[in-house]
Amino acid sequence: MQLTRALKLTFSAWVLALALFQFSENTADPDLWGHVVFGREMIHSQSVLKTETFSWTAPGQPFINHEYGFDIILAAVHSLAGGPGILLLKVGMGLLVFWFCLKLGRAGGAAAWGLGALAVVEISYGFAARPQIFTALGIVTVIFALRQIHEDRWKWVVGLPVLFLVWINIHGGALAGVGLLGLAAGATTLQYYKDEDRQKTIIALWLGVLAVITVLFCNPWGVELLRWLIKSLLWFRPEIEEWNPAPLGWDHAALFIVMAISAYAWAFTKRPRALWELAVCAAFAVLALRSVRNAPLFCVVALALVPPHLADALSRWRHDFPIGLKKAAVVLLVLATAGTVAATFFRNKDNPFTMEAPRAKYPIAAVDFIRAHDLKGKMLVFFDWGDLAIAQLPDCPPSIDGRLDACYSRELIKAHWKFYNAEPYDEKALEVNAADLALLPSNLAGAIALGKKPEWQAVYFDDTAVVLVRQAGRFPKLGSLKLPVEGPKAESLGRAAFK
Repeated sequence: MQLTRALKLTFSAWVLALALFQFSENTADPDLWGHVVFGREMIHSQSVLKTETFSWTAPGQPFINHEYGFDIILAAVHSLAGGPGILLLKVGMGLLVFWFCLKLGRAGGAAAWGLGALAVVEISYGFAARPQIFTALGIVTVIFALRQIHEDRWKWVVGLPVLFLVWINIHGGALAGVGLLGLAAGATTLQYYKDEDRQKTIIALWLGVLAVITVLFCNPWGVELLRWLIKSLLWFRPEIEEWNPAPLGWDHAALFIVMAISAYAWAFTKRPRALWELAVCAAFAVLALRSVRNAPLFCVVALALVPPHLADALSRWRHDFPIGLKKAAVVLLVLATAGTVAATFFRNKDNPFTMEAPRAKYPIAAVDFIRAHDLKGKMLVFFDWGDLAIAQLPDCPPSIDGRLDACYSRELIKAHWKFYNAEPYDEKALEVNAADLALLPSNLAGAIALGKKPEWQAVYFDDTAVVLVRQAGRFPKLGSLKLPVEGPKAESLGRAAFK
């Protein structure tokens, strides 16, 4: 008995260590710099930003920031504790969501921990320092509330509008929560519409749906935010990796394994199946297959709902293991836990206690060159580097950044994609020769094509980025240099601390 208990404890400890390792991934998301800048601006002005002022291609355009609340939170955290504070926030939120899921699936016992070891790998994919971390918490909170309402604890109906009032002002992912709630209400109605004992539950659920929809309008843009969110969700963006279906392969193997395990559990469990739980799990699986950015949410849902059914479906295969095998497993799990904790702080990290920007991914040295040589003006920029430019090159307004259709026209966005690929683009939407300089990936087809234009010249390059200027003579500090300047190989290696 003691050995069995030791095995359970060491396995649980390893799963928690794995969760810590996964959530402590500290690579900065391309939008991170923008979130901090926009939040700081709102804190200083004590008002919500509604007009675009940071770029040169969309000045004065409406800015519908469906993440404004998160921006304020992140800017406040950064102001108080810098990059380490942001890392602590994302790790803390990740562990909170993971614990909440395990708590909801605790009836599954060891099955919950086993599924958790797989699910956390995919859940952590969605836990960059982005507002989606609050949506993950919102999803699991709605599932908890639905469980309570189905057990006739009506006070949770009152709590739902409060949750969504906060949620819609932090992240537009609140719409996913509305869909979850509406689907649950519909499934429960379908399953129990003839059951008189369940009529109060059905009424409570639909009242909750109506109340939640009402509070969604309580945001700085009112109905316009909801209109924009729906329109944006229906816009397919194949150029952006996370909007595409998850590819079959090792990177998202955990997602497909969790899907297969969930299907097995629902198919072979002998426990009563709540139709709303099955419907929600299936719906989020479809969303995950449609777009990889939804994969973490499916694993959150699966970890919260599937374990009790998985434990029941596996019970027929249960048998005791030899004592020697159990002892060996305990030793291996202790070693694995220690190794996982060590990897949390040392694997692929130069600054483990703060957020980092990999130099091979972000143009850290190129930005330093632009500042050192006083290069200013309108800047053509790679999509993933726009927010970095806003934060670190305030005298170089970018042509685009991660906000996309929140402030930029779709014509301008499309023109950028084509420009990057050196394809014919709408020159009215994107006036390349109105720019003064460009910051682009070194091997980008569009950068190579731009460098061949007579009025443009490369002035700096390394393995990550190239800086080009239009009419180099306009920049005095370039006069004494032999152009283009080649950055050392080391400038594209390692990881810089987030600032």
